[in-house]
Amino acid sequence: MRTTQRAPLRVALLALPLGACVSGGEPRAFDPPIPELVAANEANGDPYGGRFPYEEAIAGLEGEGSLRAVIETDVGTIHCRLEPETAPITVATFVGLARGLRPFQEEEGGPWVTAPFYDGLPWHRAVEGQFVQGGRRGSRENPGFQIQDEISPGAKFDRAGVMGLAHGPERHSGAAQFFLTSSELTSLNGEYTIFGRCEDHHVIRELERRVRGRGEPPRIVHVTIERR
Repeated sequence: MRTTQRAPLRVALLALPLGACVSGGEPRAFDPPIPELVAANEANGDPYGGRFPYEEAIAGLEGEGSLRAVIETDVGTIHCRLEPETAPITVATFVGLARGLRPFQEEEGGPWVTAPFYDGLPWHRAVEGQFVQGGRRGSRENPGFQIQDEISPGAKFDRAGVMGLAHGPERHSGAAQFFLTSSELTSLNGEYTIFGRCEDHHVIRELERRVRGRGEPPRIVHVTIERR
């Protein structure tokens, strides 16, 4: 699911209960930085160079247990278990943006701001029987920075409800846009970062249907991050 307007997917299994795919839930260490990517982010003014700390992303969260995202949309709510044990940079970025802690740019060359990034954004792209995608603000494909891919050999697009990070034609070009699969998509294995698993597949399918319709696109109302 590239952020350009080309059809990237080439291709349902029942989802396992959240937390059944992997154990633990504690973040692994960040992969070593890619110097060119960090330099490009810093040159654009990103104070974190594309590496928002996990500790800052979860600061102040109550409770214990797995990190969860509750994605409220105007057609229903989707419950996801995030996977910092396989994709800590991606999870830290998503959580930081959702909670209004990770700075971003509204427009190219504009000031860096903090606010709940995903609130009110449309689900802007879908392919029937494959995925629905959201997280784009206006016409910008990224929020002023890009993060490195975190491709885990054991992470597979093997069922509906897999949460992946969208990116452009080049590697390490994603940041905020994400997609939720509505079926098994093995052709994406090894190509996109997987950072969560979601329930409520009927909501994903309804979002997909509405995005492909001619009416107003469905929207993300709010993303709540919690531990339980």
